[in-house]
This record gives sequence, structure tokens and C-alpha cells, in this order.
Amino acid sequence: MAIVQISQITNRKGLAENLPQLAGAELGWSTDTRQLWIGNGTLADGAPVIGNTEILTEFSVIPKPTPTTVTLANNTTAPTTAFTLDTSAVTFSYTIARNNTYRTGTIMIAGVENPLEFYDNTIENADTGIVLTATYLNGLIQVQYTSTNTGVSAQLKYLVTVSA
Repeated sequence: MAIVQISQITNRKGLAENLPQLAGAELGWSTDTRQLWIGNGTLADGAPVIGNTEILTEFSVIPKPTPTTVTLANNTTAPTTAFTLDTSAVTFSYTIARNNTYRTGTIMIAGVENPLEFYDNTIENADTGIVLTATYLNGLIQVQYTSTNTGVSAQLKYLVTVSA
């Protein structure tokens, strides 16, 4: 006669504040926050870090990054540094607003020497008078601007993401 064996896999569950260090590939369910976690395992097992990794669900809390705002003063001569990025490849989305004119776009910058690869995909309702450029210096990308319009300063809002 054949031997039949029935097995049941159980996982840990409980309050988020009581979540222990899970074993490698062990699942843990947080009953109060409805978050699902999986254990990383040990460094000897090949885990990059010791800890638990959250498996994203509809209840996961994903922080929304806040855009940075820079005021671009009127500048019709030499470019002025608007901000500096400590990486060699970035993508940033931006909006420039001056009075009733606006420009939105996405800029992709890559490289470790000048001239950088600089791509600006933009939409504007009228000429904002702002020209953005980028240079690479001492491990930093410096995004610069020149303002060709006089009058009210422009506001630049941007959100940076590091490219792979």
C-alpha cells in the first residue's frame, strides 16, 4: 500500500512591531498593517544584507518624493549654476513657470566628460526664456541656465531620478 503524506506550510504572522528576523525565503504577514515580508537570509547564504524585504501589495506605503524648487533669476550673461548632481547619469523631470508661460520636460544626462550627453524632451506654451545646459566637473553634473527674458524670475521645479 502506498504511503500518503500531507504537509502544511505555515508562515509567521503578527503585529508589525513584533516582526522578527525571518529566515531566508520565510514569509511573514503583518496583520495590523497588511504588509507581506520575506526573509533575506544570512550573508553566508548570499544575501546582500541581513533583514526582511517587503513584498509590495496594495497596502504598501511608498514614499512620494518631493520636487525641489529653484528660483531662476534674470540672467542674460554667463550661465549660473542652478543645482549640482553627484552622479554621472540622471533623469529629471522639470517644470519652469514664468508669468503665464510654462515649460515642462524631461532631461536625460549621461557621461563623465564634457560635452555630456544631454537630451531635453520639452513642451511649452510660449518661450520661457530659460536655456538649460549641463557640464561635468570633478565627479559632479552641474545644471546651468541662462535667462534671455527680463522681468519676473522663473520658478524651476524638478525631480531627479538616478539612471541605471
